Amino acid sequence: PRAPNKQELGYFTALERVEWSEVRAELETQNKPLLDVLDEAIFVLCLDDMRTKNSDEVLKNGLVGEGYNRWFDKSFSLVVTQDGKAGVNWEHSWGDGATIMHMINNVHTDYLRQAPVEGSGDGGVPVVRVDPVYSDSVLAHLERAKSKFEAAKSGYEIVDFNFGGFGKNAVKKFGMSPDSVSQLIFQMGYWRTHGGCVGTYESCGMSHYRSGRTETIRSCSPETKNCSVAFDPDHPANMSDLVNLLKQTSAKHVSLCREAAQGLGFDRHFFALRALNRAQGEEELEVFTDPSWSKMATIGLSTSTVGSPALQLCLAFGAVSPQGYGLGYLMSGESFAAAVSCYLPNDHFTDFVDNLGKSAEDLLAVFQGKNFKPSRTV
Repeated sequence: PRAPNKQELGYFTALERVEWSEVRAELETQNKPLLDVLDEAIFVLCLDDMRTKNSDEVLKNGLVGEGYNRWFDKSFSLVVTQDGKAGVNWEHSWGDGATIMHMINNVHTDYLRQAPVEGSGDGGVPVVRVDPVYSDSVLAHLERAKSKFEAAKSGYEIVDFNFGGFGKNAVKKFGMSPDSVSQLIFQMGYWRTHGGCVGTYESCGMSHYRSGRTETIRSCSPETKNCSVAFDPDHPANMSDLVNLLKQTSAKHVSLCREAAQGLGFDRHFFALRALNRAQGEEELEVFTDPSWSKMATIGLSTSTVGSPALQLCLAFGAVSPQGYGLGYLMSGESFAAAVSCYLPNDHFTDFVDNLGKSAEDLLAVFQGKNFKPSRTV
């Protein structure tokens, strides 16, 4: 086994940007060549001395890891555990999920085309150890960075959710959009857990526009609410009513996705409007002080989907509000899966995950023409 990592340099990159910038300026006075090596690297390889016990551990290790051997500033990092579980952690400011998945897919395809490589035990690329020099001031910053990282890590939970009852094939056969069903599961799960609706973000790729990144699909709609209410076991809606509501929900979601992809969303427009207004030193626009804006801008469900044959688990997509949930999801041909995450404490997290499963089961019953109404939620 390798000697324990005593450098712990990576903790600095988990700091808030302004604080890390100030620490780095001080660190560079004695360590600029080392930092240049890190900056100029195409990517970082993180070798973890751990064996993961389950898929939940794999997800959390890929998302945050141990901190000391990460370099979160890097465009992307390849993380490999002792038992061979591999993942990619990437810094989000430069690119989005579709971009990184394009790279992963190309690597995966190239790997499958080549014969396995057998190590000879010698003749490898020499590894040069670099040892940073820490002043007393930098060491004090390092201890604070480590404490902040450990607090953030322990205050975040992520689980691997899987439902094998249906996937794209069954949903399409029923005449619905697979993504609309994925989003409806989240809306129904939230309704059953919290008794209401919440602002929802679904990522829509905009790379077909010059310099395009993403737009927001507002997946929470009157139609998803109507479905969530009607699927309550005590609601009088019958099977015909539920089928009609499902078809309406799917049509609405397809329309929302199309509008966002065509540049007709509003979130990025408002973001730019607010940022430019602040940059010019103007007073806050009235729309941003309205209570309805605050409610709409609070994202309780932050969601994104990417698919690839190279993935065994879903994208770990973080929550963006203290009591919200992050949902990286994928509906394959025969199953539905999601990496579900939240900040702690969250007294509803377990119930929310359970209600995702119950919502999927009730949808499956309708797809199969079966009565599910006797069931009860948490």
